[in-house]
Amino acid sequence: MSTFTTSSTPRNKSLLLSKGFSYIIDKVTIDKTYWKCEHARKPKCKGRVHSNYINSILLNENDKHNHNDNGVSIEIRIFYKKKVRDRAINSNENYLSCYR
Repeated sequence: MSTFTTSSTPRNKSLLLSKGFSYIIDKVTIDKTYWKCEHARKPKCKGRVHSNYINSILLNENDKHNHNDNGVSIEIRIFYKKKVRDRAINSNENYLSCYR
């Protein structure tokens, strides 16, 4: 289907990033993971994605979003996960200096 990336939220919850949209886990079954748009509550977005259990293949996409995508936000989240958080966890620096 399409390419996607998995990441995590600041509260360490799973996050799926695809086509400029962010999804959080809605339900997990034996063979599938159901993801809902992170804006499912506030603007009541209907965007959904289904992936296989190990999150390596997107099985189904529902692109019925009622808001625009935000590719910049996704790039910031990927940068945060790969650079800032790993640096804060794995170094002896003061955590505030990792953001500079």
